[in-house]
Order: sequence, then structure tokens, then C-alpha cells
Amino acid sequence: MFKFCLICTPRSGSFYVQRYIHKTFDIEFGSEWFGRVKEIHYDKLKSSPVDIDHSVNENLLTNDEITKRLVYLKNYSPSFIIKCMPFQLSNTIERNNISWDGSQEISSKIMRNFSLIYLENRDILSQFCFDVISKKQDYIKRNFTSYNPDLRQIPLENSITATEEHFEHFMYRQKYVEVFKERNHKGEPTIIWEDFVLDPIKEMYKIEEYYGIRGMYYDKNKKDIIPHPDYSKIFTNYDEIKSWIG
Repeated sequence: MFKFCLICTPRSGSFYVQRYIHKTFDIEFGSEWFGRVKEIHYDKLKSSPVDIDHSVNENLLTNDEITKRLVYLKNYSPSFIIKCMPFQLSNTIERNNISWDGSQEISSKIMRNFSLIYLENRDILSQFCFDVISKKQDYIKRNFTSYNPDLRQIPLENSITATEEHFEHFMYRQKYVEVFKERNHKGEPTIIWEDFVLDPIKEMYKIEEYYGIRGMYYDKNKKDIIPHPDYSKIFTNYDEIKSWIG
């Protein structure tokens, strides 16, 4: 029995990686289990989106709800794959002003209950642009970030301007996960997004080797990845964004 958790950052391609792991190793799919934008139904691993503005800190979870979700997973028997952005774990009403170190300690303690797989992106520019776009969409339709190619829409040209404040917040989350890995990594597999796009089977071999679990590789396991649009046409300050990243 494996209780896998994919450690990731926002808009990192984690859906595609998590889904591929779920299909390849024939384990249950548990989505983003500890996020405030997910309602957990406690019926197998079912969850559903909560339609709130992702860009503001409203409707935070409580400590009790985080504990309830963790206890449910600890007692859940079938093997599964969930995903988590570690900073979510202290993003509760009671802990909203917690220190960096205190937050990291909570994240580490909770994640010790899972077999971890890490996901990293090299293309920070595209990841950031997609993160900004995700905050500009209709929160009911989510049509800018849908994984259904028939629903996904590209924003109009020159329709979005990124801010340094958003970039700083984005990089804070990136740094948080980087530090989490530095504190907790014990050799667990690290999936590189760009390598996964080119050769997903090779990336899955990392999981096979480390955890001793055999995958089943079928063409149907892979979902077509919706390519990034031309962000230089969407963002009014694309060159400025590139200068922030360096």
C-alpha cells in the first residue's frame, strides 16, 4: 500500500504528472487534498472545486479540517496519489500569522505520513505567466486554465499586466517548496516537468526504482498536454517580467 503525495508549486503541470502516475501505477487519484479551493467529500477520494477568488486569503481552512483530512488519508486503505503545495498546510484561520520556520515544521510533520514525489519546473517564466492568468479568469468557468482543450481559452492580446507584488508572492511560494525539499528530501524521486513532457516513462522509472513499484505503460495513460500560448502577446509588460526572473 502506497500513500503517495506529489510535492509541487502552483501551475507546475502537476495535474498531468499526477494523472500519469495514477494511471501508470493503477492507484487512486486524490487531487489537491489540502488546498482551500477544494471541498473534500470523505467518500473515497472525491473532491470538488470551491469557487472563491484565488488571489485573496479568504475562506481559509481550520486546523481541525486539516487534521480531519490527514486522519482520513492515514486510515484510507487503497494506494493513492494526492498532491500538495506544502505552504497550504499552515494556511489556516488559526495559523494565518505563523512564522516561516513554524510553518515549515508543520508542513514537514504532516508530510511525513506520505511517500513523497517531488515535481520541479525549469521554465519559471511560463509557470509565472500561467499563474498570473489563473488569477484573471472567471472563477466559475475557470476557462483560462481548464484541462479540457475544448474549454481552454487564451486571453486576449495585451490584456494582462503582471505586477511585481504578484511576482514576489509567486517566488515566495517557489522558495517555500525549495526549502521544504532541502529540509525533508531523503532521496525520493524528483520529476522534472520538461523531461516528463519529452519522456514520461523515463521519469516514472525514478518512482519504480526508489519505491519498488512496477508501472504499466500504455499509450492511453498519457493525456495530451495543452501547450502554452505566446505569453509575449498576452502580457503588456512581458519584457519586464523577463527582467524580474533574470
